[in-house]
Order: sequence, then structure tokens, then C-alpha cells
Amino acid sequence: MLSSEQLKQYTTDGYIVLRHAIPQADIQRLEQGVANNPPLDGTLDPNAPQYPNPGRYTLATQCLKDPDLAFIVEHPQVVEPVQQILGEQPKLTAYVIYDRTPAGKGLPAHHDYKRWRPVGSSLHWLFTVIPFNDFDEQAGPLYVAPRSHRLNRVMPGNGPCLEVAPAVKPQDEDFVDPKLRRGDLLLMNMHLWHKADDNRSDKHRVGLFNKYAAASFPPATGYFLFDDEVANALSDEGQKLLAVHSNLPLATTRAVLIRYVKGQPQMLLCGSSDNLSLPGGETWDERAIPDWDRGNMIAPLQQHLRQQIHIELPWLSYIGDYQEGEGLCRTYGYTLNDHGFPVAYDATWVDLKSLDHTKLANGWELQAAHSWLDPNIKRGKGLSQAQCRIDQFAY
Repeated sequence: MLSSEQLKQYTTDGYIVLRHAIPQADIQRLEQGVANNPPLDGTLDPNAPQYPNPGRYTLATQCLKDPDLAFIVEHPQVVEPVQQILGEQPKLTAYVIYDRTPAGKGLPAHHDYKRWRPVGSSLHWLFTVIPFNDFDEQAGPLYVAPRSHRLNRVMPGNGPCLEVAPAVKPQDEDFVDPKLRRGDLLLMNMHLWHKADDNRSDKHRVGLFNKYAAASFPPATGYFLFDDEVANALSDEGQKLLAVHSNLPLATTRAVLIRYVKGQPQMLLCGSSDNLSLPGGETWDERAIPDWDRGNMIAPLQQHLRQQIHIELPWLSYIGDYQEGEGLCRTYGYTLNDHGFPVAYDATWVDLKSLDHTKLANGWELQAAHSWLDPNIKRGKGLSQAQCRIDQFAY
């Protein structure tokens, strides 16, 4: 358990290192898991090098179904300090092993709050970094910039979602080497700036870079969807760390659109009076930014909304995944203000109080609306990949 001094250090500096936190036997077990699962998930970049040529390679997606990789997710030396820092039940948003092969290039200074990524769009999450070898001068240190996380960046907005101000890049001299060694545990705030040097050694530089979000702060784009085999590789208690898991595909996406009339919420629904549905439709992969994590369905949903009800939404925020037909429906929310031009919608506004759930196409639409209106869930604003290629803080 973290002491009050360690918690204060994390809050102040944006990170803390727990030395020798992970036993060597556990690191060896992880190494065996990597040997059985080469880091070939990669990105969507067709010009990426081929493993094991010099480069930076990723093992992520559904690799957790291997017990030799899954056990670390629920390791008490990891979960207990994470839960202390987050202040509530953590949810695993990413399991990522990076392998920087000899002569592989490092990474420039960056932070990892990203409004288009399932693994980066929660407003309260952290890294758990476990080096498999010493991140020394030869292998390439991981540098951090203390206090660059700027906690005052997150602030209330005019609607149900919080706002995040653009980051301020620290100076080169602001970065320090925390001298991570094999078996250490680095706990790092999502907004903290960091960078990494090239691998100048003749060995692979390998580390586990997991991400955990607070349960009441879901990713704005939706969670990365782990499959059921991943859940089965965890204990009953460990399964609580997965917000969502299913073998069903994310086949559709729909929007809960809310407005207020005389202080009462109304929801926009399409279809006939006895078969009302949320606007939306089939999903597709946007692939405008190379990344391994899938699940951002904002782009297809925006397209459906333009076609069906002729509106252009600047952002959307994830509510949940609900079964629709033979797949899952990734559902988002947005609350409209009174600034729009007063023309009729090609749909029907229905008071939530008077809505009969038996007339709903799937039955869960009302549940999704109440979830969107729940003040205990803290949401950010999710964007499509294409929007974020210009400026992810501009909307």
C-alpha cells in the first residue's frame, strides 16, 4: 500500500516509482508469455518495419488469453496502488507490451490523453509501467517531466461532459530519468509528458505499459473490447477489472440525443410509434490514424446522423455497449442546447417520463438514456480520428 507521502508525491509530480515491486519470478513468467506471443500486433502503418528488424513492436489486443500474460493484470502489487491513486475500482483499458529491438528508435516527448483512442480518452487513468530489463543509457531511458501533468487542465464544461485544456509542452531540461530497472513499477499520470531514447544496446528493450481508468470515468470513445477468452484467463475478482468483454462484434452504433423542455429531458427517436429506435446504424473502421486499438465508432455514427436527421455533432461521448441482433451496439450520448435553428427533425422527441420501453426496438434505449444523465459518471468529449488529425482540443 502507498503511504501518504507517496500519494502526495504522485499528485505533485505526476508519477512515482516503486522499486523492486514485481518479483523476478513474475518477470520471468511474463517473459515466457512474450516468447509464446511475439509482439506482432503493430499498427495500421503499412510502412512499419518487420519484426525483429530495428523498430518498436507491440503485443496487445487479445494476448491476455495467455495466463502467463494475464496474471499481472490482477497482481496485488499493481492493483492495490492503482486503486489507491484512482480512488475507486480500476478498469483495464489497455494491456500493451512494447519491444524496442536493437537500434530501434525512441519516441519524442508526448502525453497520452487522446480523445480519439479507446485507451486514452478517459479523464482519470494512469500507466503501470514494468520494465523487463534495465532502462539504462544503453537500452534507452524512459524520461518523465515532473509536474507536467497540470491537474488544472480538466474543468467543468457547459454541458454534461468535462473540458480539457490543451497541454503545454515542457522544455527539454524539464525531463528527468527515473532510472527504471527490471521489476520496478512506474505509476504515471495520463497527462504526464514523457519520452524515450533509442535502444543502443544489442538486446531487446521490453516493458509492460498497462493503463487503468477509474470505473466512473469511462473512455469517451468507448472501451477496447476484450473477448471472453481474456475474461476466462482471469480470476473472478480479476474479471471485475474488465469493463466490457464479449465475443460479439461491435456491429452497430447509435446516439442518445437529449434536449430539455421546461426542465424535463426528451430523447430523439426514429421509426414508428410502436417500434422506436435510436438514430445510427452499422459500424466501420475509420483508420485515419494508425493505432492497434479499435472501438472508436464516432465517425460512422456522425455519418449516420448526417444522413438520417441532418445534424453535425462536434463530439460524442460513450455510454455503453448493448446487444442488438447478433452483435453489440456501441452507444454514445450528446445533449443539445437551445442554439440550433428551430426546424423539425426527421424523428420524434419523446419525454423520458412517458416513454414506454415496450415500444422500443431493442428495449435498452431508456436504460442508456438514464446512464447518460447519471451525474456520477464523469465523461469526456470523444472525437473521430479525422477530427483529431487537425487538433484534438479544438472542439
